[in-house]
Parts: sequence; structure tokens; C-alpha cells
Amino acid sequence: MCRSSRDIMSDDEYEPSRERGGPVAVRKADHLRINLEDDVDAKGVASGFDAYGFQHCALPELNLQDVDTSAVLFGRRLRAPVLISCMVGGTDHAGQLNATLARVAQALGLAMGLGSGRVLLEDPGALSTFDVRRLAPDVPLLANLGAVQLNKGYGVDECRRLVEAVGADALVLHLNPLQEALQPEGDTTFAGLLRKIEAVCARLGAPVVVKEVGWGLAPDLVSALLAAGAAAVDVAGAGGTSWSEVERHRIADPWRARVAAAFAGWGIPTAECVREARRASPRALIFASGGIRDGIDVAKAIALGANLAGIAGPFLRAAARGEEAALDLGRELVETLRVAMFAVGARSLDDLGGTPRLRRRDGTMDGPHLARYTYRTAHAGQFLDITGDVAEVVRSSGVRHGLAHVYAMHTTAAIRINEDEPLLRRDFHRFLERLAPAGPGLYEHDDLSRRPGLPADEPRNGHAHCRHLLCSTGETVPIVDGRLDLGRWQRIFLVELCSARQRTVTVQVFGR
Repeated sequence: MCRSSRDIMSDDEYEPSRERGGPVAVRKADHLRINLEDDVDAKGVASGFDAYGFQHCALPELNLQDVDTSAVLFGRRLRAPVLISCMVGGTDHAGQLNATLARVAQALGLAMGLGSGRVLLEDPGALSTFDVRRLAPDVPLLANLGAVQLNKGYGVDECRRLVEAVGADALVLHLNPLQEALQPEGDTTFAGLLRKIEAVCARLGAPVVVKEVGWGLAPDLVSALLAAGAAAVDVAGAGGTSWSEVERHRIADPWRARVAAAFAGWGIPTAECVREARRASPRALIFASGGIRDGIDVAKAIALGANLAGIAGPFLRAAARGEEAALDLGRELVETLRVAMFAVGARSLDDLGGTPRLRRRDGTMDGPHLARYTYRTAHAGQFLDITGDVAEVVRSSGVRHGLAHVYAMHTTAAIRINEDEPLLRRDFHRFLERLAPAGPGLYEHDDLSRRPGLPADEPRNGHAHCRHLLCSTGETVPIVDGRLDLGRWQRIFLVELCSARQRTVTVQVFGR
């Protein structure tokens, strides 16, 4: 565990640094003041959680005292899956708020994120406004830096220095291209940034979380960031604080302020971000933030697929009223979550994440969820069991009742449902060989001289095409209570009819 470079002081010795006058610190002070004093909520776009409701369970078959809201994040145990999201630092007032929130995080067993550490890297004297590890020694603490700074001369060394300075368990790299574009002094050099994020993930020596700041991460970007080595993503969707609205309050030129105002309804609703991120990355560590206001929203976020729910604005405003107000907010969130879990019969967060009791209020069905898998087959006649992959797509889709369609994008490979028994697979192979045997001179398709324009490696595989006529390109399986409704002995196979090949299989899930 990294320790702070500053000597440890007791709580009553804590004194934030003097107010600093650098441009970054001044901007941070503006942001803090505007967030506390002005209406900076998104306009015309909501978080999306109101579209969902829980089906009440009148007989949960468990005791309230047995409901377990605990989670583990970066090796530290949380009493609830709640993150006091990255917000402030660099000014006297920010330091006071960080100290308050750190004490709340420690008292309630919640994770805590710090505001952007760029000001600390530029002015090490600002450390006291971030250095709260001694106030929250047991909870996950996240350092934070704008990812665009990786294109402005910062690299792994600066990221490591920031993590070590504040004693953080992980580093958050935030993505805020829209905010930077609207900010008069914004940094908008985002080209080539993914490669640099990948380098930080590989060399930092601490987990890296990549987050948006309130407009959401689309599923393709979630997949790209995880492939680049991110330990987690925070989708940070729309519906909460709008940083275009924050910047609008800072802009003096009326026409520029109107440009910022045009984006008040911009972004992907948080609930949609969470659902799509989980579909894109079934095993990823996903944080949900953006417009989460109470414990019911936390429960919905977990049920939709999040591992952790981040809350910024409500905690910031509560901390500004005092430590007791922030403690009360945290207690309310955790207890509401606990009671909600009890009322749907969820003993643990894993149970809540798989509950069939989260429903769309309007009863509409989700659009189809699509996933593609690539397989390398070993030989002709191979029956490759892909049931587990199909089941994973169904699970991550969140669909409780519907259909899963499995489709092979080939004319010499098939999808079939049958029993997985070795002797039976040999019978299948002999059956197909008897009906459509391989061999020279049997198929006109194999006379390559009569088919101009073929590649040099074109196979003679007329038998494989004929065998495909006897099989099928796809199979459709009912989904009942979130699971493939297969019979006891039924498995889903990709059947190789030609030779060792790379094969693509599409799984499409429909339902609600």
C-alpha cells in the first residue's frame, strides 16, 4: 500500500493549504462554487433508472439481518457498493470537503475518489487538499487525472507520482472531450490517447479505472478500454451533473454560453450505459455513476449489471452542509439498498445482480442484443460445444424471457443441438460421411478449372456444402427466467463440416 509523502497528522491538526492562485486552481474553485450554488443538472436527458422498477417479493425467504451489502474493491472490503465519486481538490474549501468525505467514507465503509490531481502535479504544495488517506485508512481511495494530460507531456511517471502522493489504491483517468471543447481554456488534443492509456495500464503498477464525466461510455469504447488493460470502467452516464452546464456558468461571452447550453441534454443515460456495458463485457468490473440519487437507484444499477455505484453531487452538497449531513446521506443510501434487497429476496449483491425482479415499467422489450464469437476448429467432423458462450450472452443481456438465436456465418459449418456423448459424435460423423462422402470426382463444385477467379488456396469441399444441407445454419432456444431452456442432455454445437478453419458465430438475444 502506498503511503502519503506528507507526515501523518491527527484529524484535529489537519489544515488545508492556503488558497492558490494558479489558473488550474482558480478553475477548480470556480467548478466547486458553481456546483454548490447553481443548477447544473442535465436538462432534457434523465439517468434512465426511472424506466425500471422492482417486482415486490412478499415472501423473500430470508431475514433482513442476513442481507449482505458488502463488496470487495481492489483488495479492500466495502460495507456497501458505493463510491463517493471523484470531485474536488486543490483549494482550501476543496481540502475541507475532501477531509469531511474521507471521514464519512471511513465511518461507513465506502470507497472514495479524489478530484483531478493535475493541480497537485503542478504544485506539490497543494498536497494537503488531497491527502486524506490518514482519515480513511481502510477504504479504497482513487486518485484522478484527466486522460488528455497524457497528450500534454504527462506519462506513467507522473501518474505513479500522483498515486503515491495521495496513497491511492488505483488511478482514475477521466475522459471529458465535450467539457474540454466547451471550456475556454480546454485541452482538446484527444488523438492517439487510447495507446497512451494502454501504456499507463501496463506500467503503472496499480489498477487503472477509466471514466467519463457525465455523458456516458458507449459499449464499443468500454470494450476497447478493457482490451487496453483498464481494470475497470465507470460509465458515468447522463442524467446527473452536466459539465456543459457547469462550463456555461463560467463563460462570459453570451454566444459561447449558448453553445454550452445546447449540450445540456447531451449524453447516454446511465441505465442504458450500464446495461450495454455489461452486455459488451460480461466479466468486467463496471462502475455506474451519473444521476444516481438514492439507494433504490443504487439497487437498480447493481441489478442492471454494475458492480459499484458512484455518487458525486449529492455527497458534495451534503458535505458542504456538514459532516453529519454527509453521514446521514451515506446511512440513508446503504439502508435503502439493504431494504430493497430484502424486498426482492436478494441475500447478496450477486443475487441482486441476477434478480429477475427488475422490470421495465412500460413492459416493453429491449432491442436485440448481439454478440459474435470467433472459434478455431481443429478438424472436419468436430462438434464444438459452445453452450457456455451462448449462456453467457444470455446472462449478460439481462433478458429474462425471450429467445436466443445462434447463427453460423458459413456454408460449410453448422449449428446443431444434440447430446454431447463421444460415441454419438462418432456416429454423427459416419452418418454425414455416408450421405455426402468426401472424394475426388464426386462433386462438380470441386472442378476448380470450371470456376474462374478462385484464390490459390480454394478448397475442394463440395461434400461439406452438401452436408450443410442436412444440417442447419442456426438454432433458436427459448429463454426462461434468464436461462437457456435446454433439455437435460441438450447442448449447442458448432459443427465443422470442412476442415480446420476460423469460424464466426453470431448470438442474438431478444426478449425482456
